Amino acid sequence: MHDQPVRLAIVSRQEVVARGLTAMLADYPDRVIVTALPSVRTAAAGVEVVLYDTYGLHETDGADLDHLIHHTNAEVVVFSRDMRPDLRARALAKGARAWVSMSIRAKELVEAIELAAAGEPLPAQEERLGTAAGLSPREVETIALIAQGLSNQEVAERLHLSTNTLKSHIRQAYRKIGATSRAQAVAWALQHGFAPPDR
Repeated sequence: MHDQPVRLAIVSRQEVVARGLTAMLADYPDRVIVTALPSVRTAAAGVEVVLYDTYGLHETDGADLDHLIHHTNAEVVVFSRDMRPDLRARALAKGARAWVSMSIRAKELVEAIELAAAGEPLPAQEERLGTAAGLSPREVETIALIAQGLSNQEVAERLHLSTNTLKSHIRQAYRKIGATSRAQAVAWALQHGFAPPDR
């Protein structure tokens, strides 16, 4: 796909995550070179792809992600924990190119990085949360944000949906999980691995 290895930077507020990904990718030196990013504001020249850990959105307002997306030439791919689809939804709403699950295997991650560098779409990934109930990815994002305590208006804004479209997603999701109230939906979400509210 590439004549030269893709130059990649990893942005994570957790050292263990950044080091772990770097170690995973070290097995593919002919395909990916992990390069240091001195700071998000001074993105290293020549970086083709940035892997951004959505955990950063849990602790900040996402200004660093905004900068990477809008003020660098790198393709920004976010990676997220399967239990925090709400953070992934926020990152994609900000304009990140694509996402990969933190449970991705090294070979698949390398392929995703190469696709992003080439401007190609990444293959769809299985949505783990909510699959047993038959929830669509959008319904998973909706339930995740409801479980975080957001109002319908806040969820609609976060997902860039009209209020009517959001209500349709909520009705369908509630029907699938057997909930008749917001409290029941939140209880179901917490029992099925969705993250509890931050506060």
